[in-house]
Amino acid sequence: MFTMKKAETNHRWLTDLITIAVFFGIFYALWIGSHALFTPDEGRYSEVAREMVVTHDYITPRLNGVVFLDKPIFYYWLQASAIQLFGIKEWALRFWPALMGVLGSIVTYSAGRFLFNRRTGFLAALIVATSPLYFGAAHYANLDLEVAVLISCSLMFFIMGIQESRQQSKLLLTSYVFAGLAALTKGLIGIVFPAMIIGSWILLLGRWQTFKKMRLISGLCLFTVIALPWYVMVQKANPEFFQFFFVKQQVSRFLTTEHFNNRTPMWFYLPIVLAGIFPWCFFVFQALTQAVKNCWRARQEYSTQLYLVLWIILVFVFFSVPKSKTVGYILPIFPAIALLIGNYFDTSWEKRTKSLNIGLWIFLMVSIGIVLATPVAPFFNWFNHPALAPFLIVNALIFSVISAVTLLLLLKKNNTAPFFQTIAVSAIAFLLIISASSGELNQKTIKPMALEIKPALTNQDEIVAFYKYFQDLPIYLEKRITIVANWNAADIPLKDNWLRELWYGMPYQDTKNWLIDEDTFWQRWNSNKRLFVFADAYQYTNLLKKSRGKIYKIAEMNNTVLVSNKPATTSSEKPKTSQT
Repeated sequence: MFTMKKAETNHRWLTDLITIAVFFGIFYALWIGSHALFTPDEGRYSEVAREMVVTHDYITPRLNGVVFLDKPIFYYWLQASAIQLFGIKEWALRFWPALMGVLGSIVTYSAGRFLFNRRTGFLAALIVATSPLYFGAAHYANLDLEVAVLISCSLMFFIMGIQESRQQSKLLLTSYVFAGLAALTKGLIGIVFPAMIIGSWILLLGRWQTFKKMRLISGLCLFTVIALPWYVMVQKANPEFFQFFFVKQQVSRFLTTEHFNNRTPMWFYLPIVLAGIFPWCFFVFQALTQAVKNCWRARQEYSTQLYLVLWIILVFVFFSVPKSKTVGYILPIFPAIALLIGNYFDTSWEKRTKSLNIGLWIFLMVSIGIVLATPVAPFFNWFNHPALAPFLIVNALIFSVISAVTLLLLLKKNNTAPFFQTIAVSAIAFLLIISASSGELNQKTIKPMALEIKPALTNQDEIVAFYKYFQDLPIYLEKRITIVANWNAADIPLKDNWLRELWYGMPYQDTKNWLIDEDTFWQRWNSNKRLFVFADAYQYTNLLKKSRGKIYKIAEMNNTVLVSNKPATTSSEKPKTSQT
């Protein structure tokens, strides 16, 4: 009898996991390759992976031929594998972020089911997967979601493992595996966050015996085997790596704002989290309040909720302290928030509470506000994307229906289920509209101009970026480009931009052939060699003034101009005499 019951339980687990994987896999795959790479991140990190495939050097990352040691290697390995399997396609370059997003949803379901119940698992998985910031990061080729999912998986497997007796070793060792992969993706936070959260949890509960259950020796050995070898090999290949990566990029970036961009106030992440988890944000404070009250009254009894609260607070504070912040850093707290909101909905599933009703009324008012704001949006100065108008109209129609349904439900004495379903439908529809309209939002891509000249390029032609590095140009042309800049400028170390990124890597190899100054550029311009030059509108004016003879304007798009010093064989070639 016990064996049959266990088999039935395992079958339900497997069925649930497959259902979640298929549903979110399809949901995340829609329109994933319908738009060009966003810059700078998608272009930059995809190019690093492409060069890894071309050079067969899987130890030292390179960006446009220059050693690039800002980040560890694991994400580049994933991207390189996608390029090897599928080629250079937008959907392929976003394959691993999307897959990581699905993985995070599956593990969130597993943790919710194990720690609370099956319904909480489903609710939490749906909440995290339909949060705009999490969803957007899963459709964006950079490291933020990967490290967030890896850290979250490490934390979820730990709390599951420490409460499980039969599969404890497997679950705990899996936690160390994810921590090792996180350290191999983003560095010290891969081990700092788990250690900080787990240590605080043990301290507050006084459960010192937990250390005996944690498989510390075998776990840390496993962590070391995963994370350490690459760090040793890259240090051997690049002797200044430890100083640059750990001191400058990891510690200095946290402790100071000097020489780093994105200086923001302490409260920066509060609106980011609320907007990033819309429309579930209307229930965040209720869920946190419920969990904090439970922990305050009986933290031993509600140890799981305490763990999730500590997870959210410590990571939030950790990233809020430095003045240098980026939006994606806060992603590791989203699975924990989703678990608390899922549990909050579950406890109110049969009977709506007063606090839940407050959230539902706020959701209704915001939905109506979205509908009313749509007709006037095009009249504001910030609205500079006319092509988005059809998407806004569809979004307004959807929220009109959602508002009507929500109002009808509020006027009746329903249980929570139809409300959750309505909110989930609004979240899914909202995200699909965003995904479908992403191509209209990308106004900085160089893709159309790159693809226009690519068929006409020969091995002798040189592609030049004039005082601006277009991060997606090398990946679309599938070749290294020449960049003109003042590489001896005294203020390069003081500005956190593309110039400094490349400047940091220049000492590791001889870059004089493709990182050039303006004098060298004009020598090549006036030679017999054909140059294709990309410049912004301001620098194009300088090119017109300084060029001799004729300058051939080939294309212009999004404030970027493509010119050549020789006649080009493209359909849009327009020669223009320079002004001297």
